[in-house]
Amino acid sequence: MVNFVHNPQQAAPSILNKVNMEAIEEFCRQIYYCDPYTSMHAEHVAELMAGLASQMCMSADEINLAYIVGLIHDVGKIKIPNDILTKPDKLTDEEFGIMKLHSEYGAQILAGIDGAEAVVPIMRHHHERYDGRGYPEGLAGHTIPLLSRMLTVCDAFDAMTTNRCYRRPVTLEECIAEIRRFAGSQFDPEICNLFIEFLEERFGIVAVTADCRP
Repeated sequence: MVNFVHNPQQAAPSILNKVNMEAIEEFCRQIYYCDPYTSMHAEHVAELMAGLASQMCMSADEINLAYIVGLIHDVGKIKIPNDILTKPDKLTDEEFGIMKLHSEYGAQILAGIDGAEAVVPIMRHHHERYDGRGYPEGLAGHTIPLLSRMLTVCDAFDAMTTNRCYRRPVTLEECIAEIRRFAGSQFDPEICNLFIEFLEERFGIVAVTADCRP
């Protein structure tokens, strides 16, 4: 089993006792009411995050935190114009540039909530890439918070396997192939291995054995 180093800012169990969850839940209700897809997506990602955290042998508090992070990771979309957020077609480059701001917006929202300080960097960096080509700061490798690296995989998995009006979902096998393909570039390869193990156990599939690490 891979030994992941937990930075206090990455996974602080004490947040579960300190954070003002009522304030976070209110933001979630607002954004998820406006966009039912985002609500469904958040619930899926939260479940995937908890499952992956368990696969990584995290503590009960860390698993709970992973679930919460999955549930609130898109809260910044409350500041995205509704015509972009709910657009039925693929976004233009300009619209996508606006959509990308949601990670920063989410961090700003959480920075104003008592006890949520430890979650702020996780929200800000959940669209960074392992190779440093993500946003908003171009962090790379283990400089990206651990829960952010986990979110990147879980978020992508649900996006690929969920039906949207502008594209069809992919099969589990196709999705696993994509995760392997982008391990080491978009995704943390060690987390990819554990996530695929989790998918095999959860869905009872037999993926072709291959180590995602280069």
